[in-house]
Amino acid sequence: MASAPTRRRAPWIVAIALAAAAALVIGVLVWRGSADDGTEAAEQLAATLAEGGSDLDEQVLGDLRETGATPEVSLADAGEAEGGARTATYDWTWTLPEDAGTWEYTTTATLERGEDGWTPQLTPAALGPELEDDEHLTVRTVDPELGTITDRDGTQLFGPRDVKVLGLDKSQLEEDQLEDAARELAGVLGTDADRYAESVAGAGEEAFVPALTIRVTDEDDYALDEAEQVPGFHAVEEQRALAAERDYAPGVLGSLREATAEDVENSEGEIEAGDQVATGGVLAAQREQILGTDGLEILATGGEEERSLHQVDPVDGTAVRTTLDDGLQRRATAAIADEDSPSAVIALQPSTGDVLAAALGPTGQSYPVGLVGQYAPGSTFKTVTALSLLRAGLTADTEVECPETATVAGRSFKNADSMDPSLFGTMPLRSAIAHSCNTAMLLQHETVDQAALADAATTLGIGQEAPAGLDAFMGSVDPEDEGVEHAADMMGQGRVLTSPLAMATVLASVQNGSTVTPRILADVEAEEPEVPTPLTEDETAQMQELLRGVVTDGSLDDFADLPGDPVIGKTGTAEYTDEDGELALHSWVIVAQGDLAVAVFVEDGSYGSVTAGPIAREILAGQ
Repeated sequence: MASAPTRRRAPWIVAIALAAAAALVIGVLVWRGSADDGTEAAEQLAATLAEGGSDLDEQVLGDLRETGATPEVSLADAGEAEGGARTATYDWTWTLPEDAGTWEYTTTATLERGEDGWTPQLTPAALGPELEDDEHLTVRTVDPELGTITDRDGTQLFGPRDVKVLGLDKSQLEEDQLEDAARELAGVLGTDADRYAESVAGAGEEAFVPALTIRVTDEDDYALDEAEQVPGFHAVEEQRALAAERDYAPGVLGSLREATAEDVENSEGEIEAGDQVATGGVLAAQREQILGTDGLEILATGGEEERSLHQVDPVDGTAVRTTLDDGLQRRATAAIADEDSPSAVIALQPSTGDVLAAALGPTGQSYPVGLVGQYAPGSTFKTVTALSLLRAGLTADTEVECPETATVAGRSFKNADSMDPSLFGTMPLRSAIAHSCNTAMLLQHETVDQAALADAATTLGIGQEAPAGLDAFMGSVDPEDEGVEHAADMMGQGRVLTSPLAMATVLASVQNGSTVTPRILADVEAEEPEVPTPLTEDETAQMQELLRGVVTDGSLDDFADLPGDPVIGKTGTAEYTDEDGELALHSWVIVAQGDLAVAVFVEDGSYGSVTAGPIAREILAGQ
């Protein structure tokens, strides 16, 4: 999603050259009538000046008009008719673009009576305040100071950074050198050679064509000594608004980019070529606060010296504080750094709903899967199923059947191959949750209908609105599912879809004892969702007991020795068909300890305890 334009890098419009004539007469502006002493002509001229359209108007005021500014012109004084001429005075009030207020000034214009009536003798001074004959107006953007995005403690996560723009200076190259130089530089910098060669070929003859922008702090990661040997290579030092590090909390902070042709076309005039647009996350949501608002300056140019006539100061950007914890964000990023498929870590503070970390694995990420991914949650969803069963009258000690396989409406289901066969049979609900028995859950499909399952999901935060400042998918459970789909939903397959953020919210709600609403903007209160059936104290205690059993007696026993508050959680494995048509596994873990809830997801992994579990343990152990 692209927001409205942010800062522009250059003046809105290149100044229009003004003809050097000492005085320009608009011959078409003639008011006839022998009885008229010029007063009526002076009044009519006011409307003509406001409307514009003449060559002189284009030359003097064209730059200002093209910004969208519009003038009102009124006759202040028609003057005295002397010798067939009169000098009228006009008050101008311009409504400036982008809420920049108004600009007022006064000019004079001489009207002369001839055989055909009254004709204005207009010069630049009749259109702009005290303009000389060779002057015209130019409008320039005044850039605001850029604000920042910080973590919860004020550590800067996004703001101005020193960068180097690496590319080719075409003025230093012959035509037959361009393609080879472009491909060689792209190879050295690790960018797309075909695309860069095409960009170089299409740029102007004297253009500098950027190939890559790097942070100054990352210079050692690039072979700049090799790049300097490429004919035409040039590096430009600039400041850009960037995250603290490349790929820091993707999808959370958002990013700035130059407007595309599509952005301009779809903006209804709000975006122009060269504008920067904010996309995604906090930047898009808080764009104006972070980036500020442009000011403008109107100048008289073309004369001996440039003169400032009017200035509207910019509104500087300010800091926007997020709920992220920089230390935890970095720890989460490090914990998932070795994953080679799309993966994510989401960490929440149950007591507040604050998003403390949103990390992605280093490869395979086409979008922030931790926030907007839509996946079957597998057995982590048994957290929701357990709540629905408690509400149906079961307790932790209620005996349930856990056969190796079970058939519902003609479809056969089985337990995970990793489940100990000695466990199959009758067991208390606490054991079915601890050992993640699929068949025990789906065989309760008549005890709990789909509406009750969906209601339990809502209680634990699934399906609520995305947090302000984040593009996020908070999960969906269709209350109308029935038959096989309802049974499959009971074990987190079927048509149930969640994101890692949604599953972190589920466990945070259990840990908190009430529905958690995630938030990313630290100084904006989250709106609590409407929950038809809130979590009770008794339900909270029972749920925490069941999920503690997963650690003490079940698939998360590796977490039992962690010091500090008791750990609760649930593993999950969801089957899916990969691009090659092979059956593969999503690996899930949700864990909570004290005032921290963590969801770990690996798209192409093994069982939850095998792939996602060690990542979650590393995060908790680092507290």
